[in-house]
Amino acid sequence: MKKLVLGLGFGLLLGVNLFADVVADGYAEYKKNNYVEAIALWGQACDSGNMDGCYNLAYMYENGKGSMHNEVKASELYSAACDAGDARACSNLGVIYENGKGSVKQDFFKSSQLYAKSCNAGNINGCYNLGVSYHRGRGAVRDYQMASVLYDYTCKKGQIEGCYYLAEMYRNGKGIEENKSEAKRLYGKVCNMGSSSGCSKFRRLSDEGVQ
Repeated sequence: MKKLVLGLGFGLLLGVNLFADVVADGYAEYKKNNYVEAIALWGQACDSGNMDGCYNLAYMYENGKGSMHNEVKASELYSAACDAGDARACSNLGVIYENGKGSVKQDFFKSSQLYAKSCNAGNINGCYNLGVSYHRGRGAVRDYQMASVLYDYTCKKGQIEGCYYLAEMYRNGKGIEENKSEAKRLYGKVCNMGSSSGCSKFRRLSDEGVQ
């Protein structure tokens, strides 16, 4: 299992203000792989203050769709959307800082702050990423208990990675009391969600006789 990346949680935003039609037109172009046209439309919306346009434009710059990769520009646009209250933008900006993408310098402290802001605003990906920060001690004091709480919360919201890593913690007894039966149940849940790793570990615990 890998740390959540943008592509797993990405969903283009459709505008909700006067430039909603422009954002929607950009999405229509995006679906047709007309990335240059999508960028132009979202740029127009963003320049007029539509944060959905800014968010979508940031994604394009970060991933080099219709343009050269430009993580600095992407981080600026995500930052604007994050400051305007877009919780997903906060989480995505945190990913850029955590990984140190392109010419953006790696900064674990800043990434964990952004994940916390995103999570506090109700974004599940932000909560999961914050859990990983506590689990690994990246930008925050390593705290397995807090990590398990966040993994449990995101798992209950349907986040497959949260379920998987919570299962790992139960299996290994890290931060929470070892409970291989609960680990098996969670691996089974992850398996049913499409994870081959979850299926493999579920079978392994079954072979060990874990009920």
